[in-house]
Amino acid sequence: MQITKFITRLLLLLFIGGSSQIFADEADELGAKLMVAPEFCITSGDQLTCELKVLLEWQNQQPRAICILSDYEGMAKWCSEDDKVNSLSLNVSTTEDIQFVMIDKETHETLAGVKLKVTQTAEPKVRRRYRNPWSLF
Repeated sequence: MQITKFITRLLLLLFIGGSSQIFADEADELGAKLMVAPEFCITSGDQLTCELKVLLEWQNQQPRAICILSDYEGMAKWCSEDDKVNSLSLNVSTTEDIQFVMIDKETHETLAGVKLKVTQTAEPKVRRRYRNPWSLF
């Protein structure tokens, strides 16, 4: 009984691992890659808002005009007029992660995506006394 459970779990793990490779292969077939720099923004305890200049760069195996969509409120849909354009720079001010998606301008097919991650620094831990101040022991 134990051996069949083990084999079943092993086969399930192999299937999941193999299917993720299939999805990666499909992304490679599209020949598109979207990158963001910087990838992370770390906020301090004093300033919770992340304000920085973001550079989006992309590569396409097939020359095509693209559009960039985002869940960032300050950015409307941006489309390139020329298939030779391969970067976009913008200023952002956010407290949350921002997702960018690159689509084909003509077919509206999703080509690639990337996320700018916003991380807040951890507050320093305050030591707590285990005894009450009025306790003798």
